[in-house]
Amino acid sequence: MRKRLLQLVHIGKSQLKMDDDTYRRLLSQQFYQNSAKNISYSDLLKLVKILQQKGAKIRLPQGSSPLSALQRKLWAVWKAVAEESSSMALNAYVRRYYTEVADWRELNDEQTASIIEQLKQWKKRLGK
Repeated sequence: MRKRLLQLVHIGKSQLKMDDDTYRRLLSQQFYQNSAKNISYSDLLKLVKILQQKGAKIRLPQGSSPLSALQRKLWAVWKAVAEESSSMALNAYVRRYYTEVADWRELNDEQTASIIEQLKQWKKRLGK
């Protein structure tokens, strides 16, 4: 999904006829980065919304969830196990295992499966 969001950002940039300097200034002002590749998943969603507000005719396909089936499973297991079942809390949990990952939605499938298994073990220990 991250790849699709990056595509939408560049389509929106083209539709708005944004030159490179203006685009980089927008990224710098809003997200303190000079490339969309360096911003988090949630910030990419915000960037798509900003481009839409500026007039770009881009949108995510209807009916499709921004999360993969594996990511939805991770979220469901997290909500069943954690006392504080917020996205920020899950991010903190994930960072303990994958320090380079800023947002749990950016985990690849292998990493997501690993976190799910760890949460299942935690759930067993809690007796839930």
